[in-house]
Amino acid sequence: MRFLRDESGGSTVELALALPVLLIALVGAVQFALVHHAQSVAESAAIEGARLAAAEGYTLHDGALRARELLEAGLGPTGTEFVVTVDTAGEAVVTTLAGGYPLFIPWVTRLSVPIEVSAEVWREGFRGGP
Repeated sequence: MRFLRDESGGSTVELALALPVLLIALVGAVQFALVHHAQSVAESAAIEGARLAAAEGYTLHDGALRARELLEAGLGPTGTEFVVTVDTAGEAVVTTLAGGYPLFIPWVTRLSVPIEVSAEVWREGFRGGP
């Protein structure tokens, strides 16, 4: 009667089965964090660009340059690929940023997540009283 079975190598098999799943989860979590960071940088750049363009003494072009500057500072070379538009809508300045953030998934290099954000800020300026 044999009570103990030979289970040598069982841990190795379990590791071989679990490790790929854990690595995929880790890569996915890091990729999610990077895309969230890119989204946050784009939102901040849009707000700052609209805020500057709406300030008295600055132009829409100044706002677009500021938004582009922040995109490049926060996203590096990827920030240069975004399209930055600054326009007026009545008394407001609207800044829109659109582009794609590339995924770094191993062996897949051409996928990207589209990011499009916009910010609206009312124009500042001195308005004479009655």
